[in-house]
Amino acid sequence: MAVTTARHGHVLVITLQGDNDLNIGVVDEDLFLVLDEYGRDPEMRCCVITGAGERAFSAGADLRMLGAGDGSGSGGFDRPNLMNGGELWKPIVAAINGHCIGAGFMFAIACDIRIAAEHATFSVPEVRYGFPPGLGVTQRLPKHIGAGPALEFLLTGDRFTAQQALQWGLVNRVVPAAALMENALALAGRIAANPPIAVRGTKELVYRSMEMPLASGLRLAEALFEAGLKTEDAREAMSAFKEKRSPVFKGR
Repeated sequence: MAVTTARHGHVLVITLQGDNDLNIGVVDEDLFLVLDEYGRDPEMRCCVITGAGERAFSAGADLRMLGAGDGSGSGGFDRPNLMNGGELWKPIVAAINGHCIGAGFMFAIACDIRIAAEHATFSVPEVRYGFPPGLGVTQRLPKHIGAGPALEFLLTGDRFTAQQALQWGLVNRVVPAAALMENALALAGRIAANPPIAVRGTKELVYRSMEMPLASGLRLAEALFEAGLKTEDAREAMSAFKEKRSPVFKGR
């Protein structure tokens, strides 16, 4: 499998490329290594992930390989990564350019923002093959759309359209296929234009607060707010506002 990258200013574009135009088997160690590099690169402030071609974001894992295995292989999932609870506080935008199925969907739901092409479809069919879906989708999906819709999605294995995904809140917006990357890059660019420490702190606060009592979340928010005020970027933002110029952020 291949994972290719391209830089657009402070935005990193990751393209998933499988053995065929369904981009099967791309949620693997290679992808997580690239995401680790993204997390460590001070120049990269937001990431857009999409699938190669026009047919699929990713249609999941190769079921023939799963069926032939003994279930013992970790496939690189034995170390912290985006799917199993590893922390990555830089934002990730999924540009879903077609079929988003199984492991492909599980990865997309672990991203922060999802934009779908009009022809995109969504499904988690694992229950039809005799096993519960993994990679954290049973934990993440109910938090995004509620238990009822999540259970309908997961227990039927049905395939849903981009418009249905939009109605459920699975995706932020649906756009024509030809405009998908333009929209995703524009959104990522607006995020990357903000002070990096403030962006990372905001993402961390949102996700940590989902697991905290309200009082604990409020205390964390206050702590991150006060820490943010002391950064060079915060001072630069305020100076630029007063001087009516564009700020230059350095991530410190």
